[in-house]
Amino acid sequence: MGHIRAFIAIEIPGKILDKITGIQNEMKQAPAQISWVKPGNIHLTLKFLGNIDESKIEEIVSAIERASAEILPFDIFIKRLGVFPNFKRPRVIWVGTEQNEILARLAKNIDMNMSQLGFAREKRGFKAHLTLGRVKGVRGLTECLEILDINKEFNGGSFIAKEVLLIKSDLKPTGAVYTPLRRIKLEH
Repeated sequence: MGHIRAFIAIEIPGKILDKITGIQNEMKQAPAQISWVKPGNIHLTLKFLGNIDESKIEEIVSAIERASAEILPFDIFIKRLGVFPNFKRPRVIWVGTEQNEILARLAKNIDMNMSQLGFAREKRGFKAHLTLGRVKGVRGLTECLEILDINKEFNGGSFIAKEVLLIKSDLKPTGAVYTPLRRIKLEH
């Protein structure tokens, strides 16, 4: 049994990813130094675990099940574009979600249950977002941010979150490859 990189996330359906890809392609027209996330890899992270021992997978899955036990399938609205930490020194380009109490509670429950397994608690409050790209340099960035600003009220539509995934991340020279290890259904 080895170690793997893993995280807990909600999958984004294809019809929303298509809209996100459209906006990503517009921003890609700017000659900016940005490492863009492949559309198939865009997801809503609830908790990044980092390196885990493969023998701990079942324990982690049980903790996710406990964390989501009271939570029924719920709507997530994908909207707005922005950057972290701010427009002066942007590092990450993201698409957001509408304020969502259930999503915030789910993330908090997962964080708490994972801390019982020895994972560090999140220092910052949970900010639901989908990472679209990571800024690598300032060249051409202004043009990219102008496109982002024009589209900042982006509306990606909504979907019903029905499951939480434990995902394995393999870092390859061509980019990250994500493999779902387990799907934990939100009970009806």
